[in-house]
Amino acid sequence: MESIIKHDLPSDTHSVDTPTKAAKNECLLGRPPHPQEPDFDINWPQFLREILDASGQVHEHNDTCYKKTPFSMNSLSPEDCDRLCRFNYPIDLVPESFMDENGKISLKRGNERVVGYNPTISGSFQCNTDLKFVGSGIFGFAVSLYMTLYAAKSDLSSAVIMSALSAATKALEKYGPLSDDEERCRKLLLKTLNQISARRELSGQQVACALLGIGNHVTDARFAVFHWSKLLSWISIAEFPPYAKPTQDISSM
Repeated sequence: MESIIKHDLPSDTHSVDTPTKAAKNECLLGRPPHPQEPDFDINWPQFLREILDASGQVHEHNDTCYKKTPFSMNSLSPEDCDRLCRFNYPIDLVPESFMDENGKISLKRGNERVVGYNPTISGSFQCNTDLKFVGSGIFGFAVSLYMTLYAAKSDLSSAVIMSALSAATKALEKYGPLSDDEERCRKLLLKTLNQISARRELSGQQVACALLGIGNHVTDARFAVFHWSKLLSWISIAEFPPYAKPTQDISSM
């Protein structure tokens, strides 16, 4: 396990002084040293160190560390920042790996702020990682549950957002017809919804299901695609003018 998960920085390396974020991220766009190069053993440790620094593998406190506390980072002293960090950094150093009475394995740790990583994965993919051993017992159950919830979490669907938008519009209509300003606000909210739907992040499971055409749920019911706006405009453009095309003349229908 010590050969797979590391909690210290490569030996005989140094941090590169990069004044700007753009300069710091330059190394993330480069090609890793090739293993067959004659000086690979010399260049690889320093290359890996720069990747770890640029990808945030060495934990630095930020507002996310305290989002579940009533305190802001700017109001805390350095000692309080370490004490209240919800990620529990810095972590006590571990001279040698050991297993406690509950079966939890504590791997060797030479740096109190380095997040667990694998040198090959970090150097090849050049990104931030958080490697942990998932065993049995209470700790293993907790980590397994966390990973399951993280991978299977679902975002707010467009149907739910549209339902909330519709309810808000109906609440406005109780006070009379919508004014021009209110109508513009309604259209702005609708465009915002469309942007949210277009830019929402998809999990790997959702993408795989879409590419394989297997759907994202299991049911014995059958559904058909229903173009609601086209149906309303076909019924009566005069009754549903928001769905009319700009080139259509309502008075001639």
